[in-house]
Amino acid sequence: MGNDMNFIETIKTMATKNFRKLLENTKLSFDFLRNSFFQKWSIAIVLCLIMALIMAPEFYFTEPQFKIGMIAPKNIKADHAFLVEDKQATEQKKIEDSENIKPVYDYNSQIADNVIKKITKSFILAAERYKYYHKEITAKNKKTDTSRLQKEKNRLESNLGIRLKPEEFHVLNRYKFSEELQQKFSRLIISFYENKFVTKDVFGKAERKKGIVIRNSRTQIAEDINDFTLIFNVSEIDAPLLKTVNMIFGNEDNSLMEAAFSITRKLIKPNLTFNKEVTKKKRLAVIEEGNQTFFQVQKNEMLVREGEKIGYLELAKLNAYFKDAQENKLSRFTIMLGFFFTAMFLSIVLYLWRTRNWSKTVERSNLDLFVFGLIALMQIILIEAGIFISAAINRSFPSIPTESCYFAIPFAFGAMTTAILINRNVAMIIGVLTSFLIGFIFDEKIIFPLFSFLGSIAASYQIVRIRQRSVFLKIGLFLGIINMAAIICLNLITGNFFNDLLSRLVMGFLGGIFTGILVAGITPLLESIFGFITDIKLLELANLNQPIFQQMIIEAPGTYHHSIIVSSLAESAAEAIGSNSLLVKVSAYYHDIGKLKKPQYFIENQQDCENRHDNLSPKMSSLIIISHVKDGCELAAHAKLGRQIINIIRQHHGTSIVSYFYDKAKKDKDESIRSLSESDFRYPGPKPQTKEAGLIMLADIIEASSRTLSNPTPSRIRSLVKERIQSVYMDGQLDECELTLSNLNIIAETFIKILTGIFHHRVDYPETAQKEINGKKDTHENSNRKQTNQIQDSKA
Repeated sequence: MGNDMNFIETIKTMATKNFRKLLENTKLSFDFLRNSFFQKWSIAIVLCLIMALIMAPEFYFTEPQFKIGMIAPKNIKADHAFLVEDKQATEQKKIEDSENIKPVYDYNSQIADNVIKKITKSFILAAERYKYYHKEITAKNKKTDTSRLQKEKNRLESNLGIRLKPEEFHVLNRYKFSEELQQKFSRLIISFYENKFVTKDVFGKAERKKGIVIRNSRTQIAEDINDFTLIFNVSEIDAPLLKTVNMIFGNEDNSLMEAAFSITRKLIKPNLTFNKEVTKKKRLAVIEEGNQTFFQVQKNEMLVREGEKIGYLELAKLNAYFKDAQENKLSRFTIMLGFFFTAMFLSIVLYLWRTRNWSKTVERSNLDLFVFGLIALMQIILIEAGIFISAAINRSFPSIPTESCYFAIPFAFGAMTTAILINRNVAMIIGVLTSFLIGFIFDEKIIFPLFSFLGSIAASYQIVRIRQRSVFLKIGLFLGIINMAAIICLNLITGNFFNDLLSRLVMGFLGGIFTGILVAGITPLLESIFGFITDIKLLELANLNQPIFQQMIIEAPGTYHHSIIVSSLAESAAEAIGSNSLLVKVSAYYHDIGKLKKPQYFIENQQDCENRHDNLSPKMSSLIIISHVKDGCELAAHAKLGRQIINIIRQHHGTSIVSYFYDKAKKDKDESIRSLSESDFRYPGPKPQTKEAGLIMLADIIEASSRTLSNPTPSRIRSLVKERIQSVYMDGQLDECELTLSNLNIIAETFIKILTGIFHHRVDYPETAQKEINGKKDTHENSNRKQTNQIQDSKA
């Protein structure tokens, strides 16, 4: 049993060790998430990717199925121009093209030769038989046998392939089928067929308009014929044949001419025949190879609206659009990548430029970068939404052009919001970034990027120092006027000044007002979520009726009074050197709130003249004094005072030394206490990083030191101020902020002026009263002198 228990305990121990090791490895594996460099790149990549997805064409992974008669489930708009095949028009065009194909006729140039050969052969045989029978009749002195003539006639008809009238045969027989007659018939045939085409077909208007193709059957050479004067139907050959007969047989008697006309009329055969097979093939080839009929759909054209019934035309557009989207997935992906890398490249370039020229008075943090990217993203979303709403307004009110509505879009929203939350220099960067990207959204038109940039820069530089909510409306009116001026300039640039000028001006002015209202609504939300401090927030914090000040009045009245005086000194100096006086004033109010944790350990709050540090070691006393900075940061974070005020609280003592307790330690009898180093008595810092933090450090030291003056004459005040500022400067406490020597001189003069006013001389009281005052003064003079150095340390 004991062995089993030991085994179980061993297993538990091993499991616990493995679990702890797993937790440590997991913690190490996620440590990279806290890396500032990783955070910066993550913010940039994610926000640029989202921005690219918004600006890039929509992706369709499957092709939706639509049918004629369906109801459209949503509005579908073309995000790019494309061509649509009109199948009905294509089929109709193919039919028309096939009907326009010229019919092909085969020309047989041997027809005339064949007829001549037939005539020649028939006449030769007939002439021979005529001579034979004529000799026989003459020898026997017989009469012509009618039956024999009939047989000859039938034989001639058989050879010629036509039916002959009796009178026609008799005429030929009378001329004995002579060679001369044969030659005349041959000439007649040749003359008639010369430059003439004979066909059985009748050509209508369509054929005569488009013409025909005549292909030589022997040479296979084709020729387009549009002149139909040389083409005769077999029923139309009488006139040209009679003319030819008169020309050949003009000197003969009428009976022969009539017989020649009649016989030739029967012998003439069409030399032009319609080739149905070839014509059909040509028409089928045209139908198969015929060009498709397309019409173009413009970018941003509405293909179908929600609730509409899909007809033939809508179906053709939808099928072509989604087919194109499926076929061009790679192209759409590359477009998205292009937007991503463009936004990324711009962001990096602007960030590097801003970093190189970044004022040290502005603390750079990943939160600022995140908010910067978020505002840029919100700006792009607002523009896309504005484009959609503009199209909807145009549909409802066709008299208002869509492009005019674009001028009401809050293009300056991003720059104005950034100017309030961060600063106007960063606002200029976001104005440049969004203006550049707007060029892609509006098909690379220069008008709207320019309009956005002008409005953004003007509004962001006007919106600084917002101390009243009504200022947002004033800025909106100012932006509206700037928008109107920009519209006038842009209309002049385009060369068409009066192009929708009135509607554009109205929309531009309304857009300015709307931007001011929108910024007024969004700014408090971002301010609350991300802990930014605006001037309005500072004014709220400057209210001395805040619970923390009420607590300070009761528990640490000396600290409260000290903070008020420091605030007055620092605010006046900030105004003199052009720093943020409101931030300085509010930060001075809160800079010593950490003393609320242990108020009685600070000399200004010791009303009973009992010093709590008398019973503590110098090291412990210094730790208590120094801890008020850490305590103040914690209280400020709990009160959500904001990063800027917390940083000033943390930096307002820098790395200065608590000299009173350091000197006390050096004089102590205990060797271990005397061996303590100077660093054990210094504040942890950091040194002041901004002008505002440096001002409060100086004001804090000067106010505390001024309390030690027994006879604060102007000369003594001047000497004290100069000495203390020089001491702080020589200690290197101002090395990391941007206070210059010129600033320090101005600050010194400001402090001297205010302190001189505070310690001004009064009129003499009556002698009795003066003795009472002097008595009280003598009573406390010694104790005050003893506490002089301690005051400086506890308040410095």
